[in-house]
Amino acid sequence: MLVSISSGNSVEEVCRALFYFLDWLEDRYTFEIVKLEYARCEDGYKSILLESSDEGLLALEGTYLWRCQSPFRPKHKRKNWYFSLNIVESQKQLIVDTKNVIYQTMKSPKKGGQHVNTTCSGVRAIYEPLGVEAISYDERSQHLNKKIALERLMQKIELKEQENISALKTKYWKEGKQIERGKSIKVFEGEDFKEVLT
Repeated sequence: MLVSISSGNSVEEVCRALFYFLDWLEDRYTFEIVKLEYARCEDGYKSILLESSDEGLLALEGTYLWRCQSPFRPKHKRKNWYFSLNIVESQKQLIVDTKNVIYQTMKSPKKGGQHVNTTCSGVRAIYEPLGVEAISYDERSQHLNKKIALERLMQKIELKEQENISALKTKYWKEGKQIERGKSIKVFEGEDFKEVLT
């Protein structure tokens, strides 16, 4: 799953809260950091994107509150700083059933001697569910070309899946910027970011 943590409008105090919150998460959950958007202030993040299979994170979705006097504006009246955590299920691993691959044979369009031009040794492999295809004319043997075309097809499918995953991460990275204020999942207090038990 993808875990998007956002400061919303990137106020420095909230960016500092995200810095503390990431430390808090690291002590309790298992994840990989996919992307960090650094804030202008030192020790602060505008947003964080994580990837994890730790199901304990599922219970953390929602709005968080850090109650603290501003470390940047000591005379500021506001002491409540909100940020959000959103969870998005990752795309399931694509499984390609090679039984569904369609093969077409054809003559080579390139020069290569009498054998290549008179036999249908070229092979096109098509995987219709994704609209992906690959061709091989490399070998004189139809059997070898079929094997090469399948390998190329699988590489194209893998590349397409990686592009889809990347697009999904970017989408939720952008959409995670909005914070819904209201009842907080957890409340933290002070610069030691102590969790307030309710």
